[in-house]
Amino acid sequence: MSTTKQSAPLVSFEAVAAACEALTTDGARPSVRAIIARLGGGSPNVVLDFQRQWKAGRPVVKSQDIQIDPRVNQIIAEQIGKAIVVASAAAEADRTEAEENLDTVSKTCKEAEARATTLDAELGASTAQVQTLSGQIEQMRTAIEKAAADLAAERRAAEAARVELAKAELRLEAVPRIEAEIVQVRADLAAERAKAAELHEAAAVATARLESETTLRQSIAAQLAEATANAAEASKRAIASAEALSHEKVSVQACQARLEAAARELTAANDAVSKARTEAKKSGEEAAELRGQLAAGKAQKKAGV
Repeated sequence: MSTTKQSAPLVSFEAVAAACEALTTDGARPSVRAIIARLGGGSPNVVLDFQRQWKAGRPVVKSQDIQIDPRVNQIIAEQIGKAIVVASAAAEADRTEAEENLDTVSKTCKEAEARATTLDAELGASTAQVQTLSGQIEQMRTAIEKAAADLAAERRAAEAARVELAKAELRLEAVPRIEAEIVQVRADLAAERAKAAELHEAAAVATARLESETTLRQSIAAQLAEATANAAEASKRAIASAEALSHEKVSVQACQARLEAAARELTAANDAVSKARTEAKKSGEEAAELRGQLAAGKAQKKAGV
């Protein structure tokens, strides 16, 4: 870490005293202006203070009450007169120098006051400017914060818009496929409707056949019951009159033949009824399956739309 060697101050008591001695030796008055000119700079107030200290340290010529021989009074009076003249001249020079120093210091003070007034005005203007700039900075900070918030909102809106755009593009890409699926579903629905119509028609036919077979079975059953009753009655009569009425055997055998034929017809009718029931059940299942397919097709169509 480097250190800077401080130089000795330009204005000090020793420097001012040396300048005063040099000016006095040269026959010039050691005024504040002359001292500053000899030193090459310095504050008038500081130079004046050091000059006064230098003067205070010099011997001063004073007249005192001295007990002397009356013979030398004339010589002493002459010497004192000369000293008074010299002291008066020195006092006059000091007064002139003091006035000059006072004028210099006064001018310096006035200049300092003028500079202070100017600096005070500049300080006031700078303070007002700083306040104005502070307000502008605060407004700019508020505007920046608002702009940042707006930018964040715009970014979120843009991101949401990009997401929606991507979804829309995906939906747009899927439109031809969906349209093709709709066309296929419509074709399948038309085919299923046609098939359903056929199945309904087949179911109606099967139902009619079932009703017809049921009616036939009921008729055959009635005939069988009647034939059974007749056979029973004939059998009773045949047994009762078997011996007496042998010729009735032929009739009984004929009745039995008819009874067997009726039984065979009843069996065939039962088989036809069972077959009709099976076909009707199958038709009903196919119709139910078709109704489910139709309902599913309608749901897919509604979801696609």
